[in-house]
Amino acid sequence: MTRLLTVVATRQEISLRTSFVYPPIPVRSLDWQAIDDDTYDASYEGEDESGSIWHTSPMGTGETETDAINALLDELEAR
Repeated sequence: MTRLLTVVATRQEISLRTSFVYPPIPVRSLDWQAIDDDTYDASYEGEDESGSIWHTSPMGTGETETDAINALLDELEAR
């Protein structure tokens, strides 16, 4: 919660959206996704030759919703 307050204190507004994706893989670290609706652009997603999905918009993923939000905040802070 304090990380969200830091974002608010810097007056950086985000439109947070989380999704429970639950991909059909045994790894649970990608179950949740968090994005900022204001900056996320799905048109910049794609796959490379190995089938790995890439994106240029900030996105957080995690085993829990909180983990995904924290990963998104990390990515936003790094920009």
